[in-house]
Amino acid sequence: MTAVPTQTACRCRAAVLAMLALLPAAPTSAQIIPTGTPAADILLSRALADQQMFLTCSSLDAETHALIVQGWQQDSAAAASVLAANTVPADAIAAFTTAAALDSLLPAPDTPYTQVRQFCDANPDWATRWGKQDFTVLSLTLPKAFP
Repeated sequence: MTAVPTQTACRCRAAVLAMLALLPAAPTSAQIIPTGTPAADILLSRALADQQMFLTCSSLDAETHALIVQGWQQDSAAAASVLAANTVPADAIAAFTTAAALDSLLPAPDTPYTQVRQFCDANPDWATRWGKQDFTVLSLTLPKAFP
């Protein structure tokens, strides 16, 4: 039985989609296909938006960037396992895996530095949020989205 999204969940999804529109351009293949569970879709979208911000804004500090890359790769792999364990359709898992890839989350190599800087300036608390782990950790939250 699939839960009907609440008004709060719908507002949250709209906010996440609006936030994604502000991010630096990424390949168009980075799309989420609905998993069949709206709560999971929201968590996946939120996590992708968080990690795109962290990966983009940390790219000028190699040490921090490497830590963020490593953490995200572990978390996104765990998320794919959770999706598979909950019989999410293979095309939705493949779409998430594509969207979670570094090439999909980082700005294109030809993205002007000023555009990246403008994006990071609009998110000045990204390092504090990352340091406090104030973001969606899929390995912890995604299992709770499934009945």
